[in-house]
Amino acid sequence: VPKDERVTTPYMTKYEKARILGTRALQISGNAPVLIDVEGMTDPLEIAAKELNEGKIPLVVRRYLPDGFYEDWSCEEL
Repeated sequence: VPKDERVTTPYMTKYEKARILGTRALQISGNAPVLIDVEGMTDPLEIAAKELNEGKIPLVVRRYLPDGFYEDWSCEEL
């Protein structure tokens, strides 16, 4: 669905947030590049949460609609 025709809300649900944080924390623990200044932080989940708060997570949320289509939202948009 094009960006101007989206029908879902522009807010991240708690389930999407949990999935995004878990996925990003797993990537960070697997030595993926960190996109923020960690300042001595060592816990991948804390680093992922800080990245989310700063809007730096490079992941996309795909929301499936009942008609079979889907909407892709970047984390910065939610």
